[in-house]
Amino acid sequence: MSTIVSEPPVAQKPEKATLRRQLLFSLLAPIVLVSLISSVVSYYYAFNFATLAYDYSLFDSALDISRQIHTADGQVHVDLPRAALDMLEYDGHDRIYYQINDATGAFVAGHRGLPLPGERAPPGKPVYYDGSYGGSPVRIAALYSMVSGTSDPGPILIQVAETLNKRHILADEILLGMLWPELLLIVLVGVLVWYGVERGLRPLAALQREISRRSHRDLSPLAEHNVPGEVHALIHAMNGLLARLSEAMSAQQRFIADAAHQLRTPLAGLKTQTELALRQQELSEVRHTLQHLHTATGRTTHLVNQLLSLARAEPGAVRAHALTALNLDDLARDTTTEWVPRAIERNIDLGFDGTPAAAGIEGDVLLIREMLGNLLDNAIRYTPSGGRVTVRVAAERDQVELSVEDNGPGIPPAGRERVFERFHRVLGSGAEGCGLGLAIVHEIAQSHNAKTRLGPGPGGRGTRVTVAFPRAA
Repeated sequence: MSTIVSEPPVAQKPEKATLRRQLLFSLLAPIVLVSLISSVVSYYYAFNFATLAYDYSLFDSALDISRQIHTADGQVHVDLPRAALDMLEYDGHDRIYYQINDATGAFVAGHRGLPLPGERAPPGKPVYYDGSYGGSPVRIAALYSMVSGTSDPGPILIQVAETLNKRHILADEILLGMLWPELLLIVLVGVLVWYGVERGLRPLAALQREISRRSHRDLSPLAEHNVPGEVHALIHAMNGLLARLSEAMSAQQRFIADAAHQLRTPLAGLKTQTELALRQQELSEVRHTLQHLHTATGRTTHLVNQLLSLARAEPGAVRAHALTALNLDDLARDTTTEWVPRAIERNIDLGFDGTPAAAGIEGDVLLIREMLGNLLDNAIRYTPSGGRVTVRVAAERDQVELSVEDNGPGIPPAGRERVFERFHRVLGSGAEGCGLGLAIVHEIAQSHNAKTRLGPGPGGRGTRVTVAFPRAA
């Protein structure tokens, strides 16, 4: 027996709401809602007009009946011909009832049990009210009329009641007569709104077509002329994004080119030293060549690590940690302590001068540690044996400053503006480096909205690099 396994139905993705649909709904929904409210109000007034017209008809019938009332021997009598009764009671849509009571309230003629009026009007003026008779809602016109010759001098009461069918029919006819033009008007407005929305969205459609036709390498700005103000703002923002993307891609291409150029020389040296070691026979010569290989490998490793640090500090680089609140004084103290063995190895007096004030900032712990490590590496590398390097943290009113100063050879004033460029090295320093340390410091400072300053060290000798961080709220 074979078993048929049915595949589960593929879940359909929910349809995304388009801007066109949202605009049409936002514009047409109030129009339809207002039309519905207008229809209800129109039906209310139409029914009131129909009620007013048929109320006058009931009043006329009550007047006609009052003219047929006479007295005999002090009693009230009604003399309505049969033809008049048939005309009064016959109607194709409604039933008409009447009732006559004398001044004492006693029934005289008509349909017994019609609801009495809640108020008594002067003779000759009608009273209109709603009631129920025979299980159907009725509209009643009551008329008090004076008849001479009765034993009681008070007015008699004449009531004429009618069901409400003709009133509803007339109100419906008035409403339909008004509703059809409104429906046609809604359709016309809907067409005009659709055309207006379609015309208003044309610049967005043209923008979408222009962007879809572009190559992924084309980051030139979009045309901003002859477009509406709202679309102009969107295009201006997109052009700003394209400019930033173009700058980031250019920086990436420069970084790749610089990295390839800088790695080519040490890798070629490593290859040459390896080939030389393979040709040598004497153990002493091989050890000498291997020592050069070890030194060159260390420099290359340092260069690669610097390149990786620079890549992590690049604007827009994805970092594992977000900015968090930290104490710059504690972080600088711990990082400086880690560099003490390196300073002792080079006979450098490495000191730390902290601040008792709060030194809280918003930052990335790993990047700031990397930045301070590059500052210390530069200072220890370029300071001669017996020199001093000092790390200081100072808390100002709205910023916290981290500075590293040394009493080494310093940087000439003419070259201080270029030391933050990548692969730039100060000539005549006598120390080996790849020219990336201060570039990394500058990139990390920019990613923290910090400002970098460079000047002479204590007593006008050496170099002082200061990074001013905004203080955390």
